[in-house]
Amino acid sequence: MASEPSKRDSPPERKRLRVAVLMGGPSPERDVSLASGLQVIQAADPQQYEILPYEITREGKWLPRPDLLRLAAPGSSPQVGAVPEAAVSTALVTHRIEDAVGEGAVDLAFIALHGPYGEDGTIQGLLELLGIPYTGSGVLASALAMDKLRSRQVGLVNGLPFPAFMVVDGGGWPGNRAELVKQFTQELGVPCVVKPNAQGSSIGVTIVRAEDGLVPAVERALEYGEVVLIEEYIQGKELTCAILEDPKTGVPTPLPVVEIVPKREFFNYQAKYQPGASDEIVPARIPAALTHRVQQLALRAHRALGCEGMSRVDMIARESEIVLLEVNTIPGLTPGSLLPKAAAAAGIGFPELVNRIIQGALRRERRRRKAQRA
Repeated sequence: MASEPSKRDSPPERKRLRVAVLMGGPSPERDVSLASGLQVIQAADPQQYEILPYEITREGKWLPRPDLLRLAAPGSSPQVGAVPEAAVSTALVTHRIEDAVGEGAVDLAFIALHGPYGEDGTIQGLLELLGIPYTGSGVLASALAMDKLRSRQVGLVNGLPFPAFMVVDGGGWPGNRAELVKQFTQELGVPCVVKPNAQGSSIGVTIVRAEDGLVPAVERALEYGEVVLIEEYIQGKELTCAILEDPKTGVPTPLPVVEIVPKREFFNYQAKYQPGASDEIVPARIPAALTHRVQQLALRAHRALGCEGMSRVDMIARESEIVLLEVNTIPGLTPGSLLPKAAAAAGIGFPELVNRIIQGALRRERRRRKAQRA
């Protein structure tokens, strides 16, 4: 009779990669981030990855969220605003960052944080100091892309097309309001678009259709930062093109173009995240030649800012003219988000998308370590 195989005879168990999914944060896009994070937790392959959910609280503390592992059941679709507040003891709140993710506690951080602190180079710099590999772009590209003014300045030097725009400095606004309003309306006219310089998800954005609406729109945008952009209003077809790197080679590739048809005035926060508030058509209903131009512009913008891993470039097409609006380095990963839809159209399901993002980050880390040893 054959004897039972001993543990010594059994093949060694493969070590799973410990991935901390970082979500939440103090930014206005907190709810979007929580939904993105829960979707990532749900999709990550448990055979390859040991997922460690961490919520960054509104106060900036690090809170383990093992309860989210139970919520991320296969087949569920976490909606924005539906992720519950922590149901764990506040005694588990980690005040020292290195206690949460440092000293070998994790192998990689999956950044599902959107907006300020998560998408602007802040968390990236912190993880660099801790020596923890992370998904997405590095410190500089993240900071540039989040800063609409600086990213446009870099883009214009590289020959990328943007709408005509002017800048409001919050420090000079109160004493020169009347003069500035006159200057803006003369040079840009109305309608025009007023937006904060460093917010995402269309937060704080207003389309101004009459001169008397300019002041309240600027003051609303100034609630989110000291710099505000006022740009010409371009009526056309809203398009977006995501870029995804090949995890083996690092070569960035444009995904199918998505056409956005909002059922509101424009593609605002509600239109982006409220189910049924907009139609996203992929591939976009545009000629093949225009599709190619959109994809090449997205690729040029990705490279000009030094983005890594993934990005999504928002544009408007007015007949044959294309203008860029912004580059997103951590696109939404909610059920209704545009990057997952574009990936699906390219034959990349959400679990594979998550896997590619993680594997791409690991490839970049190997490359960095090799460069340091050289």
